[in-house]
Amino acid sequence: MKSLNRSRAATVATLSLALAGMAAGCGGDGDGGGPQDAFIGRWFNESTSTTGFTMTCSDPNFAPVFPSGMNQFEIFGSLSFEHGELTDLVETSGNCNLLNYNISGKEAKVADPDPYLEPPNDAAGCVVQFAIADAAGYPMPAFGLVTPDPSWTVKLLPEKTAGGGDRLQLVGTAVVDILVDNGTATGLSTTTPCSYGGMDTFFRLTRP
Repeated sequence: MKSLNRSRAATVATLSLALAGMAAGCGGDGDGGGPQDAFIGRWFNESTSTTGFTMTCSDPNFAPVFPSGMNQFEIFGSLSFEHGELTDLVETSGNCNLLNYNISGKEAKVADPDPYLEPPNDAAGCVVQFAIADAAGYPMPAFGLVTPDPSWTVKLLPEKTAGGGDRLQLVGTAVVDILVDNGTATGLSTTTPCSYGGMDTFFRLTRP
């Protein structure tokens, strides 16, 4: 991962910790009655065993871990939307810290550039932590900077669950810069970002 991306990752991670202490429902558009209410709440992936998202890497250091083809990799097993201060919504599940969204009709897209990253405003992205095994099979901490492209969208679905609950889809693609703590001073990073994308459907468990 380039030094600029490592700086962005640190900025986003620090920001996410600061926002984690904020109370829910502190958005600039009020605490209810707006278009945010259709998205606010905790959502869970309808599939408990699979995901429609895959990660693929062409970088030779990471291609064996994330090869081309159907290589499932779930980042968002759940979504948690709260009112935002500078954007309509903030996704606070903690699965990938931290993405901010603006609403247009029945859809919400990532705010890009991110108004929280300045100066200047930087491209929207979030940081996910996972582990990659070394040659001996021992896990090494890894961090991915996920940068969605304009296709990344949360869509409200007209169809309800069998019990009448609300549903939405997360769909889109992103690039992922990976940094692995392999015990060296600089770590192991991707020279070419990996690609990530797919679609999952979620049901809402909590409401504003």
